[in-house]
Amino acid sequence: MSDPVDPTTAPADERAPSPDVARATEPTPVDAPAAPPAGVRRYTRDGAAVTYEVALCRHAGECVRGLPAVFDTARRPWIRPQNASIDDLERVIALCPTRALKFERDPGIRAPAATA
Repeated sequence: MSDPVDPTTAPADERAPSPDVARATEPTPVDAPAAPPAGVRRYTRDGAAVTYEVALCRHAGECVRGLPAVFDTARRPWIRPQNASIDDLERVIALCPTRALKFERDPGIRAPAATA
């Protein structure tokens, strides 16, 4: 068994980089979404994402009544955006009175035309 390398006396090429240095040199994709802050959950599907901010929710239930196939508090994960169309997700999430739920449409997906 060989002796461990003393990081204070070992030549620079034998020292392991510190975790901070290793993190700083790892490439990050430009289009990678930032991790949501603590207390915020993000659920994605093709073309859209739903975020849920736990601290804002007052359990009005507009989401559960509007799209029970997507918002089901008895399941985990309780939000399944793939179970509805993008347009229906946007419509129901707009009803959230506290804005605990937020909707994001991918840039390449067009919103429906407004009706007069």
